[in-house]
Amino acid sequence: MRQTAGQITHFVSSMGTTGTSMGCSRYFKEVKPEVEIVGLQPAEGAQIPGIRRWPKEYLPSIFDEARLDRVVDISQEEADETARQLAIQEGIFAGMSSGGAVSASLKIAAEAPGRVVVCIVCDRGDRYLSTGVFDPPPPAHHSCYYKNLDLTLSQHRKALPEDMPLFMLFTAPWCPDCTTTLPIVNEIFTGQGAGANFSLLRCIVGKTREEWKDPRHPFRSDTRWGPNGLSEIPTLACLGTASSPLVQPRVLSGLEKIDREQVRFKVESFLKEQG
Repeated sequence: MRQTAGQITHFVSSMGTTGTSMGCSRYFKEVKPEVEIVGLQPAEGAQIPGIRRWPKEYLPSIFDEARLDRVVDISQEEADETARQLAIQEGIFAGMSSGGAVSASLKIAAEAPGRVVVCIVCDRGDRYLSTGVFDPPPPAHHSCYYKNLDLTLSQHRKALPEDMPLFMLFTAPWCPDCTTTLPIVNEIFTGQGAGANFSLLRCIVGKTREEWKDPRHPFRSDTRWGPNGLSEIPTLACLGTASSPLVQPRVLSGLEKIDREQVRFKVESFLKEQG
């Protein structure tokens, strides 16, 4: 309440013992009842340290469903990837339950303009070093910031085998659609499937939505990514091979507002089309 000058509209908490969500809900219901209290639980099959999907018969005794306005499921991939992006983009070294809370908060903030969403970063990242979630990506896969794209791209091509196909994913840590797409793309490119022998460069288009939406953003007029420049994220582009770059990259858009299986199908089909 103090840090937002009373402007908070939503409070998001990962639920383990449910103490944080229950205690904060009690406060907000007394002080500012219109604040929406959102509880976060793992999606079916996800194992996110620190939070639980409680069967009704095992719910903690302090839990009161009436104190929650909404419950959101978060996938393993979204929690893991957001934890990594918190470290890369914001210098916040936190665990997967915090990644889940931030991922859910980004989605809630994107649902309507003017929302002030607060969540709790409730664990440290160093506890999870042995899990592999913070391991560096394979040498063929890197991230860069859009202002350094051309320099990074030039150096990256020199480090790759000459005949290795190079792809670029335009993404952003605050974008809910990117949060859905990025883990799937990473899995495809680092697994044994269609993208196993390809290189992936992830380009962050802006640290904030405002930076990306600025009409002066250089990608808006960069016709390499389409006749009208780059207009949506996430977008995947094929840049040719390291030694034979395409003058006009082939672009896959339409990854917004679709479910995970549709993302996987479109990306794998696109990779097969590129050979």
